[in-house]
Amino acid sequence: MSDRIIHAPELTWNDDGLPVASAFDDPYFSVDNGLEETRYVFLRQNGLPERWTTGEGPFRIIETGFGTGLNFLATWQAFRASASPERWLHFTSIEKFPLTHEQLKRALALWPELTDLSAKLLSAYPPATPGFHVLSWPEDRITLTLIFADVHDALPELNGPVDAWFLDGFAPAKNPAMWSEKLFSEIRRISLNPQPEHIPTVATFTAAGLVRRGLKGAGFRIAKVAGFGRKREMLAGTYAATIGPEKSELHQCLPWQTLPDPLPRGSHIIIAGAGLAGCSTARALAERGFRVTLCDPEGIANGASGNPQGGLYIKLAADDQATHSDFYRQAYLLALREVERLLGSSKGKHWDDCGVLQLSTSDKESQRQQRFVERHRPPAELVVVTDHDSDKALLYPAAGWVSPADFCRAMADHPAIQFSRTDIRAINTDAGQLTVVTSDGMLQADGIVVATANDAGRLTGADSYIPTKKIRGQLSYLATGGLPSVDRVLCARSYLAPPIDGRMCLGATYNLNDDETELRDGDHQTNLSHLKDFGPDWCDAAEHAQVIGGRVGFRCTTPDYLPMAGPLVRKQEFVERFRPMTKNAKQIPRQSMPWMKGVWLNIGHGSRGLASASLCAQMIAMQISGDAPCTSQTVSDALSPNRFLLRDLVRNKLKGEK
Repeated sequence: MSDRIIHAPELTWNDDGLPVASAFDDPYFSVDNGLEETRYVFLRQNGLPERWTTGEGPFRIIETGFGTGLNFLATWQAFRASASPERWLHFTSIEKFPLTHEQLKRALALWPELTDLSAKLLSAYPPATPGFHVLSWPEDRITLTLIFADVHDALPELNGPVDAWFLDGFAPAKNPAMWSEKLFSEIRRISLNPQPEHIPTVATFTAAGLVRRGLKGAGFRIAKVAGFGRKREMLAGTYAATIGPEKSELHQCLPWQTLPDPLPRGSHIIIAGAGLAGCSTARALAERGFRVTLCDPEGIANGASGNPQGGLYIKLAADDQATHSDFYRQAYLLALREVERLLGSSKGKHWDDCGVLQLSTSDKESQRQQRFVERHRPPAELVVVTDHDSDKALLYPAAGWVSPADFCRAMADHPAIQFSRTDIRAINTDAGQLTVVTSDGMLQADGIVVATANDAGRLTGADSYIPTKKIRGQLSYLATGGLPSVDRVLCARSYLAPPIDGRMCLGATYNLNDDETELRDGDHQTNLSHLKDFGPDWCDAAEHAQVIGGRVGFRCTTPDYLPMAGPLVRKQEFVERFRPMTKNAKQIPRQSMPWMKGVWLNIGHGSRGLASASLCAQMIAMQISGDAPCTSQTVSDALSPNRFLLRDLVRNKLKGEK
């Protein structure tokens, strides 16, 4: 997105205590009664809450202008009171100038009847960083995808389905840049080709002619209706595709940006692999009403996710790796909330948000950190520059350490999740049917998510294309006696966590093409040699620290170091359908994707699974349930399991394929 720095609005507060945006000289809500205005303009004119009382599955609203969050909270309140238990609300809202936490708190204090919901929003409200933020309250079946960006940058990153549009924001006369032809063009694109159960409606407080004409051109049947309070008229309508003929979905987006048909709520999903990726996916699906069987012959979190302590933090790019940073920043902030939600009562035992200090080990790394701060000016809640000995370092104040195994067990503790030590031997999708072969016979399921890291290729068979790398990592457990005190996670070439149960975890090594499962003294020495990265006090510790044990695990990474999360295609059929792209990458056949029936992947998290697995799990749960994504299209494309097949096809590297 174009603007990488987020600015809070300048506010004044009028005589009634209402917030007014100085830049637009416009209040955020009606002086008559902002809450009743929301209920009348956006809920009633979109046919809500009546449309929630029947049917099942996700209901998606897109709002332009989050503002004080009043529209969202009023919608949440109505959904909680009236929606069918088979429904899930996904509210997507865009805000270019997000209020600060204190501004939001003051504005929402005006509505005492929303106090409990306001507290939940304020608790989860993200720091002012650009891009997508996913907030979820599964107990109420609510997801808020909050996008901090200009609406003209955000809407091109969204796709349908959409059920209702809340066109808010400041009045067209005071904010003409928002109410542009580009806005209505994107509304049209996102609303196109709706399913019968997803016919979009629209409502907006304004009756301006340019808005009426723009919505009509976007395919909506628009009418003027009585406005709220002192406002004489407003606009409301229903998508009717009044201008056509329309192009098919395959002409509206790239073929690989489409998704398989969703599965109905209550379907049975098998998860292969009970590490961080598998357990987070199981939890996300269970909370959306799916029946889940979590399978792993080794038990829960006994592979690479079984380390006693792992650092929950990220390393953000200073320069042009925007997609990596966008994904990891969004994933990290979600992971922090998930850890606190599921492990909150065991702080200090199974997790601790003690902070992570990211140290530089070279002049190049110091310069990278400086460029990152200067270019992005991140909020202090995300990362700050601090002193460490005589050097500068980056402090992630909300980060810390987590016991991955305890986190996995907490995620798997849900009544809709059944754990089995069944060993999954093969997945068969011949004749369009999913068959799962296990050590105990055949398992019947509507879908399977493969989260078995480096073993995924074997399970999905020869007709899949999963280029992963297996990287051995060895942890060293250190006795605490004689070592400097540690109250934060220290991260340089290795990471070191604060002591638990009389020992500290140091590691891990990074060994390619190495399948050795036994502990090695040489790798312990490698870890110990990295202690001096933590400062002068640690130089002597590198010579005298006592190793009292360790653990070996195997990371699974991808060629671009991003996870693979999403549905999987049949390799051979894909090659046959898209072979013209080997001669001209822009010659894209408008062919449907040859999906491997009912098969999804969640693998390739490397050493960042604590940060990345939860967001990938949410993405997959949304895909399977037919919900709109909670990430940008750019990030979704970057995580697609089929991206390497497409890349190597275009580069004509699939020489062995017919």
